[in-house]
Amino acid sequence: MNKRFNLLLWAFLIGALSAVQAQAPFFGEYKSPDRSVVMTVFQEDGRSFFKVQKNKAVIIDRALMGIETSQGSFYADLSLRSKVRDRTRREKYTLNNGKASKISKRYRHVVFRLENLQGKPIDIEFRLFDDGLAYRYKLYGRGECTIIKEHGNFALPLDAKGYLTPLAKPKTGFGKTNPSYEEHYVYGVPVGTPSSIGNGWSYPALFEMPGAGWMLLSETGTDGNYCATHLDEVSSGGIYKIVFPNIEEGLYSQSVYPTTVLPYETPWRMMIVADNPTKIAESTLATDLVEPVYKPEIEYALDKASWSWLVLKDDSITYEVTRKYIDMASHLDFKYCLVDAPWDVQIGRTGIEELSAYAQSRGVGLLLWYNSNGDWNEAPQTPKDRMHTPKARREEMQWMQEHGIKGIKVDFFGGDKQFYMKYYEDILRDANEYGLLVNFHGTTLPRGWERMYPNFATLEAVKGMEFVTFSQSDADMQAMHCATLPFIRNVVGPMDFTPVILNSRLGINTGVGPYRRTTAAFELALPVIFQSGVQHFGLVPENIDLYPFFLTDYFRKLPTTWDETRFLSGIIGKEVVVARRKGSMWYVAGINAESVEKTFQLDLSDFLKSDTEGKAIVSMNGGSLNDVDQITVLAPSRRRTLSIQVAAQDGFVMCFETDKKK
Repeated sequence: MNKRFNLLLWAFLIGALSAVQAQAPFFGEYKSPDRSVVMTVFQEDGRSFFKVQKNKAVIIDRALMGIETSQGSFYADLSLRSKVRDRTRREKYTLNNGKASKISKRYRHVVFRLENLQGKPIDIEFRLFDDGLAYRYKLYGRGECTIIKEHGNFALPLDAKGYLTPLAKPKTGFGKTNPSYEEHYVYGVPVGTPSSIGNGWSYPALFEMPGAGWMLLSETGTDGNYCATHLDEVSSGGIYKIVFPNIEEGLYSQSVYPTTVLPYETPWRMMIVADNPTKIAESTLATDLVEPVYKPEIEYALDKASWSWLVLKDDSITYEVTRKYIDMASHLDFKYCLVDAPWDVQIGRTGIEELSAYAQSRGVGLLLWYNSNGDWNEAPQTPKDRMHTPKARREEMQWMQEHGIKGIKVDFFGGDKQFYMKYYEDILRDANEYGLLVNFHGTTLPRGWERMYPNFATLEAVKGMEFVTFSQSDADMQAMHCATLPFIRNVVGPMDFTPVILNSRLGINTGVGPYRRTTAAFELALPVIFQSGVQHFGLVPENIDLYPFFLTDYFRKLPTTWDETRFLSGIIGKEVVVARRKGSMWYVAGINAESVEKTFQLDLSDFLKSDTEGKAIVSMNGGSLNDVDQITVLAPSRRRTLSIQVAAQDGFVMCFETDKKK
């Protein structure tokens, strides 16, 4: 009896052991430095997955990994080749163009060395921060390698809600220049909701997991060696897949499959996770994961710019009008004046040379607009054919350098293929040789570029203020849109929204065009709420005589880059309050995007001492500069906790100078 029992016991144990061996390998559980973000890595059916939790709540139920290349498949039947490398590191750097200037963050660095059935290795590298995580692949070998597919996807909890922008269809929009990341957001849609356009979703994509937290999906570190990706239409189970660009983007001859030289590390797939959207907005993860690509040839100055086109459009690009905008920039201590299309026809090169000399005599530098051109768009604006080949581009940049031009704005790209990623990088590299700042419009999303490329100033990739001037429907949506962007688009990089139009009507002539629905104070808050290395303002010289001194002083001193940023409160699409510091000055700005009056309760004690003097509160319950009804110098020692009433689609700005310079 005992012998039979022992045999049965052994049979059971052997069977159990076989079952355990047949189960998927479990590679381990890994935690961020503060242990709030937990990643579990495992395999099922030969495929590799990870799971993400924030404060023990599930953020990503499972995320698939794997990549197919011309030198081998690294998707299924991968096995662990060596011991997992796991250590804690610190990333410490300075940033000239962002929401903070000195950044120091600890992270968990975990590397899995796997191999496929042919014995070829691949590394899957993770970095876990207290505010998120990211992964990338490292491919080994020699020679050229084409990436055929990434199998990455993200399975979100089925009760999650998305705040997303659909990706536009290729060859749509003005001059067939789409996709250019200029669609309106959808708010709080259930996972699994298809996009209205049917072409997938753009990065960044924000998700709320009720009762669990928030996550922003994006990518960073994309350069000329890879293409940009986006999220496909959702499959069953709330699964969002990473996909390459559409073949119809740009030219058919431009491959959707990136080709690089081995060994090679892919861009990072990035997930920012937090308990609330304000912590998402504060994250610097997009730059924490990248390194500078080259050194700056000069010390680039990031500042404000005057710009006639936003309000006055093409007819304003003349010698006489541009001179007025140079004068306004000088009066407001702006370093730059942007001259838009078609300056080559309506001003001419000789005129630009004269205007540049005049601008320099007034302490202002010119920025010039260019069409990216080539055969991939039909936009007629000129100058054309001056950026799309190395020879033409360098000739043009040499001319600009000789005449003191300080930067360029290049427009109308129309695609995310590797061709365009390389084109962006080539423009940036060449511009750096000639000491030129670069701004991109009609463009893709920034992907850590403000740290990678020191002369990268800003880019669009947003439905910006120009759309507000185009139609009343966009003007009606402006307040909601502006209260959304800090939590999604502006999280991952500089955003050239081109804020601050103070005209009550938004047409070329007085009394025509869409009505501005926001108040003047709302507009004045935007350059604090939005971050852009060069901030292009929609001011017009005719407003100058209406500006009270405090407003002129505000424009003169307002920075465009920051040493520190704190989001004090926010509800996506409804309200936002942000505090930013530059040197010894704190700027606190807020907007109310809803149609009812609100009271903001602000506690500033975390960063202001009791003896800090508040310079001013700017609050306007009307749409024009003549409606100023509250300009208050704050009494020291009693005003670190404030209650501010803000009217519908209104805002406020407060300025504080601290005693201690940081």
